[in-house]
Amino acid sequence: MRESLPWSAYAPLVPGLVFLALFLVVPLGATLWLSLSPNVLVRFEAPGLDNFAYLLGKAYYLDVLMRTVRIAAVTTAIALLIGYPAAYVLRDVSERLGSTMIIGLTFPILAGPLVVVLGWMILLSDGGPLIRPLVRLGLTGPLRLLGTETAIVVGLVHFTLPFVVLTLFAVLKEIPHDLLEAARSLGAGRIQVMRRVVWPLSLPGVVSAALIAFSLAASSYVSPHYLGGATQLTLTTLVAQFILATFNSELAAAAATMLLVVMAVVIFGFTKATARAVRA
Repeated sequence: MRESLPWSAYAPLVPGLVFLALFLVVPLGATLWLSLSPNVLVRFEAPGLDNFAYLLGKAYYLDVLMRTVRIAAVTTAIALLIGYPAAYVLRDVSERLGSTMIIGLTFPILAGPLVVVLGWMILLSDGGPLIRPLVRLGLTGPLRLLGTETAIVVGLVHFTLPFVVLTLFAVLKEIPHDLLEAARSLGAGRIQVMRRVVWPLSLPGVVSAALIAFSLAASSYVSPHYLGGATQLTLTTLVAQFILATFNSELAAAAATMLLVVMAVVIFGFTKATARAVRA
């Protein structure tokens, strides 16, 4: 029977727990309380859910909610489609080349989202170096990508892709090469090895990468703000608009709480669906 540790053994946890309580639990509690409080637009007796009813009852704000989920889902799907083959190739290259590629891959993380977004603002502008040559060659007509969901997705994929690749690479690298060779020696082709061996073993990494990509995309502010503009609001930019433009902290808190709830529901549902698929 295991002996219980004395209370003094848990002392190293105290600073971390205090930090989390002060800078995570308290702000979240204050945000939740604000979301249940009346404001200049929505009058009711606190506490109440009238702020949420107001946001969900307006087609404009409902579109913002759906846009947030749609952009996060599309970003996650594209990042996985690009990141999985890249991680699979990365596991088979030499150690020196792999280290160099990982350093290059992590550059968007080291540079920060603002630098990445500013680069895409230059590339995706109407007269930028990406679109102008295509228009001059007659390959396409005038394009306007800035201020669209496409531009937001491009910026988010660029920023989330390193997280996806590194997460998948860590899982794929743990799959023994001897296991793949054994499958080939038994007559399995390359596609069968991938479908019957590599994919099932890497599924936990795929789930983790998907959750990371979705969370980063749904909670991102820089890409929607600079690449989407005022016409393509997401919940994060809507929160900023409520605070900075209309000075309505209560509706901002309600929108932020909605974002947390949506992310929790999507992540929980995705995890459960994936676990059920694995068991099947």
